[in-house]
Amino acid sequence: MQKTHLPQTITERLSPSSVAETLATLTTGYTPDPERELEETTYYDYPVLKTPTWRWEIIWYFFFGGLAAGCYVIASIASLFGSREDRVVVRTGYYLSLLAVLPCPPLLIKDLGRPERFLNMLRMFKVKSPMSMGTWALVSFSFFSGITVMIQAARDGILGRWWGARTLAALPQKLLSLPGIGVGFFLGSYTGVLLTATSVPLWSRSKMLGAIFISSAMSTSSALISLVLRLTGAPRHTLHKLERLEWAALLAEMTGLLVFLRGTGRAAHPLVGTGPNEHGPTFWRFVLGGGMVLPWLLQTISLLGRKGFERRSASSAQGPNGKQKGGIGLVISLLVLMGGYFLRRTMIEAGQTSSSDARTTLWNAKR
Repeated sequence: MQKTHLPQTITERLSPSSVAETLATLTTGYTPDPERELEETTYYDYPVLKTPTWRWEIIWYFFFGGLAAGCYVIASIASLFGSREDRVVVRTGYYLSLLAVLPCPPLLIKDLGRPERFLNMLRMFKVKSPMSMGTWALVSFSFFSGITVMIQAARDGILGRWWGARTLAALPQKLLSLPGIGVGFFLGSYTGVLLTATSVPLWSRSKMLGAIFISSAMSTSSALISLVLRLTGAPRHTLHKLERLEWAALLAEMTGLLVFLRGTGRAAHPLVGTGPNEHGPTFWRFVLGGGMVLPWLLQTISLLGRKGFERRSASSAQGPNGKQKGGIGLVISLLVLMGGYFLRRTMIEAGQTSSSDARTTLWNAKR
């Protein structure tokens, strides 16, 4: 009697690596064909591109830069169009924006190696250079963030009651925030454009990285502000506005990422595959799965009131004066922040893997 291997076959197909490879094929539309790809011409399999030397400094620079930009934009929008209850979002967003942007210059200088290299980048202004524009955007955003936070601190009484604090408090914060919003949007998206401007197949095949990074900046920033407000206590109505913003930003981020994977095709395999030096397991678990889809579904359930997740949390952790603490929103915010960090980490590390693939580089150059 012939033995059946059905259970073993099912187990193999449901293994994490098999599931990841199936998802990679579905999202990119590319199925690896090693025999055919080995026939493609290369120069003795030597890499065509020099591997980018970006390390942890750039990963954290991208992450903190997105948080700073998103927090500033959200706080400014709340200041311009929000209600009196939303003033807590304005204060929290502006303070978090400054705290997030402070590590960015040291991280960038650490990556460049010497401080004078950063100063040399300010000697010229090249509109067609994403790196030049990004440096000036960081400096400009730091100015707007700093002056806006100084005004906010003066109005909150943190700077005391001397004449300098009164002068700062009288400055038009809303008017100053208008150019800051534009610079913030640029800072949040330019990192993706910077990657796209390279010759690395993973980064340059699609033009969606700028949109993905600004969507991620908005989702992670709304998650961070929501996290802080939940820990300190905030009006439920204000938190619900942040939840809707976070939900919409996550949806835009997931849509952009799926369009990016489909448009990148074969060049996206270092990001979604499970082979040697590929980052599929991390991407599917911590970026798309645990950092986007799961929190988006939880947020959807919370907003629709299904199963009463948020209602039960509110009834057990409700503060006075309609304020709310804790709840499933804390978990959602932490998941979104995790997804934002690993999005940038896996994108950079997978790009380094992509640059060493000579065949994919030459295939990408034929488009």
